[in-house]
Amino acid sequence: MRTFKTRKSALIIFILCLCLFLAACAKKEETAPLKVGDDARDFTATLMDGSTFQLSEQQGRAVLLNFWATWCGPCVAELPAFSRLTEAYGDRIALLAVNCGEDEQTVKSFLEKNGYTFPVALDLEGKIAELYPTDGIPYTLILSADGKVSSIQLGAGDADSMFTHYSAELDKALQQTAG
Repeated sequence: MRTFKTRKSALIIFILCLCLFLAACAKKEETAPLKVGDDARDFTATLMDGSTFQLSEQQGRAVLLNFWATWCGPCVAELPAFSRLTEAYGDRIALLAVNCGEDEQTVKSFLEKNGYTFPVALDLEGKIAELYPTDGIPYTLILSADGKVSSIQLGAGDADSMFTHYSAELDKALQQTAG
């Protein structure tokens, strides 16, 4: 009788351990934050104008990828820099501002009110943000034309200082590709 109880206890412990192991394996793996030098993670996003943006199709151009929201003061403060950057760099760069979790009407009204015309994608479900995890927004990555992370910026200052900062980082990213 004692052997039966011992075997039964051992079997129960084994089954519990197996269940815990399987649960741990099934747990969704978190994506690690990117570092300078890492390959950018590809995604496709629908833009506010209905067109699509696929990161891997931007090869040959430096990319400024920004995560933001209309309720984020530092995000809003730096947005005018993006308009200036698209004018200054033209087709040499691709710029995408990824709005984090806000509905289309909120973002559309905000963009129209402020006259912003640079490309904006909605990330309602956070799928793009999952690929680029961060501790906050604004979060901006500069990618070299070969798809490597060249610069990472968490937080922002005013539009003038961010224009200067991003211009210098974009110049470096463009030189990395040329050199």
